[in-house]
Amino acid sequence: MNPYALPFLMSFVPLILLGLAIILQNPRNRLYQIVCAFCIGNALVAGAGGMLHLAATREQAIFWNRLPYLLNCFTYWLFLQYTLIISGGEPRMSERFMFLPIRLHYWLTIGVLALVFALVGFSDLVVAAPTHNPITGWEHGYGPVHRPVILANIYLLALLLFILHRGIKTSTDPILRRARIISMAAIGLAQSWVIVAGLILPDFFGVPTHSFAAIAWLVLCFLLIYGLMRQQWETIHEFSANLEEKVAMRTEELAQAKNNLEQVQAQISKYLDPNVVEKIFSGEFSAELTSRRARLTMFFSDIKDFTQFTDASDPEEVARLLNEYLGEMARIVRHWGGTIPQFTGDSVYAIFGAPDSRGAREDALNAVRMAIEMQSHMSLVRGKWWNEGIQFPFQIRCGIHSGMANVGNYGSEGFMEFSAIGLNVNLASRLEQICQPGQIYISHATWALVKDEIPCEDVGAIEVKGFHYPIQVYQVELSQ
Repeated sequence: MNPYALPFLMSFVPLILLGLAIILQNPRNRLYQIVCAFCIGNALVAGAGGMLHLAATREQAIFWNRLPYLLNCFTYWLFLQYTLIISGGEPRMSERFMFLPIRLHYWLTIGVLALVFALVGFSDLVVAAPTHNPITGWEHGYGPVHRPVILANIYLLALLLFILHRGIKTSTDPILRRARIISMAAIGLAQSWVIVAGLILPDFFGVPTHSFAAIAWLVLCFLLIYGLMRQQWETIHEFSANLEEKVAMRTEELAQAKNNLEQVQAQISKYLDPNVVEKIFSGEFSAELTSRRARLTMFFSDIKDFTQFTDASDPEEVARLLNEYLGEMARIVRHWGGTIPQFTGDSVYAIFGAPDSRGAREDALNAVRMAIEMQSHMSLVRGKWWNEGIQFPFQIRCGIHSGMANVGNYGSEGFMEFSAIGLNVNLASRLEQICQPGQIYISHATWALVKDEIPCEDVGAIEVKGFHYPIQVYQVELSQ
């Protein structure tokens, strides 16, 4: 084996592998495609150079003699494309190098490469017939234009380094800037070695070192790929870090939004029943004027002769006591799962079975138990107010009825409330109006649902407006 062929042949396979490695990373990326082609092109140049040294006959040497130079015209064009893209592309074209726009230098370089390709392929002006050296094997012959080609290589290297330098200077992205610095160092060192070892020493001094240029190609391709891979890794790392930061910020924003939403929900719950508000925020309710038929248990209560108290009392005192009373009653309603469509003065209207129902029997039991607790709690409130100097005998009346009603949103498109209406609602209101102070009246329909657990006393049948038959009424027995 000719030792002068070894650097070429040893570089061939690694260059092929480097090309495949980079293209598999991102086959659609233009820069990755160029570096892949550059690696494979240099691999072919190295292979052709190695085969020249290993040629057994003159005919074989002539076949391999020009091929490295022809392939180099292609790799140098790729070199130029890579440098322009990695340095920023179009913005570099308008800058000046040696008093001329880089765009003009670009086309001048393309023209020179095309001219060199033609001269190498069709004349002996650049590469002459090969000569045999008993130590190194077959070597390139050099024509009269070979030395101007060396100057063209130096000019191209200076152009590439200038473009990269401008790319580094104008870069605001530290990751991209590092990639350009790596490219500039790789191209500057490797290509300088190629020019010296592969062109100047063999031509000017007859030193057979051009085979060692393959080492520079291998190092160059490795560094270019390293620069791209490092840029990709740093971009991913930065993206990951930014993503974590953005996720943290977004999580904080969502937590704040959730907190704001909870505060809004808490505020709205003071105007609307919490059961209704929860349905609105969960998306189960929409602001539409709709209703449905449902089996409900309806409750009404008011304070006996409260109008007389308001006429004889200061408005501020009335407001204070009324707010305290309604607050306590609302708390009890919510404890038992009822929904309050509205307060009207001292009157409390609550429904069980909407928006959610626990079953007709459970709804009725909860409504009656709620009323019992209200009456019990009212005695405590009455005692408290007595100690505060209020001697008015506050007593509440409660009426409860179970039956079908229309429940849903009522009002207008601009303002609506969740409520239940119908003849059975009116019956519950009538029972409250005829109820004795401090007592609870329930209809026969409600009694049938609660009689097994709540003792009641038959009051008798009463005539109710809107009903064509007497309504059987029961009084809930309250423990003393």
